[in-house]
Amino acid sequence: MKIVHVSDAAGAKNNEDLVTVYLHNAGIVDILIFDGASSVSEKNYFDTVAGDAAWFVATFAALLKEVVAPGLSQHDSIKLALARFQRDVQARLDLAHIPAYAYPIAAVTWARIIEGDAGAAVQIYALGDCKVFVSSAAGDVRDIDPYENAQEDILKAAIAQLKAQGIEDKAEVFAALLPMLRDRRAFQNLHEAPGILCMYPQGEFKARQYAFDMDRQSQLLAMTDGFYRLVDAYGLYSMEGLVRRCGETALDTLLQELRQFEQDNLMSGAQSVKKSDDASAVRYARRALQGESIDVA
Repeated sequence: MKIVHVSDAAGAKNNEDLVTVYLHNAGIVDILIFDGASSVSEKNYFDTVAGDAAWFVATFAALLKEVVAPGLSQHDSIKLALARFQRDVQARLDLAHIPAYAYPIAAVTWARIIEGDAGAAVQIYALGDCKVFVSSAAGDVRDIDPYENAQEDILKAAIAQLKAQGIEDKAEVFAALLPMLRDRRAFQNLHEAPGILCMYPQGEFKARQYAFDMDRQSQLLAMTDGFYRLVDAYGLYSMEGLVRRCGETALDTLLQELRQFEQDNLMSGAQSVKKSDDASAVRYARRALQGESIDVA
């Protein structure tokens, strides 16, 4: 079992992404990739040092690690960790004075891999818009969770409309979009069946779940949308091309390529509120690339 990952913050702020791995006996491994959503609040209410989004993913992942077990489903593990999270938050904070749009949220994709002699059985649990792919030794690529975030299209249309009005400065664009962003964040946090990891869902999470088998020569790759900008924002690769490239070279190389492109192209973030984004990726395979170090921590 070989697991490698990279994670990098955009700019000088704290990293709101997180990759974590839980190892179990009997050849079972849980790989999770989190993408905390940037705050739309006027200040941090929950952690003034790390920031609310980074605090949320780190705190939730730590609690999840305490409860996760091979015999407990991914869905039930999330619910149990969230119950503990809510108990701890309510013990130290007065939530009555915190607006719902300030509650942090995050995307999470969780791959549970059960290794066998011939290959591995994989279970995917997904909330939000992280990406997950499987590539074969022959170079065939499967998009396991072809989820389209409809809100991104709405946001891009709103940005295009502002641009048509002559509003292109990043600060001005963000200020104009802020009421819409806050309404959306409050809706996500108080939804009866949220498709995102949030603090106080009003019902069951509406996670996308998949189960499939991988042979011994296949690789699994998961990434946040910040890393996937190599495809959908910058067009440096096709989806298949990026996945194959990640299977052939160190993930650090792709991360450096991403950041170099952003540095060299000042207008690269023209269709986004944020010029660049935190970027993370994790790859699972039975073997490492030549010269590649292995990190399963």
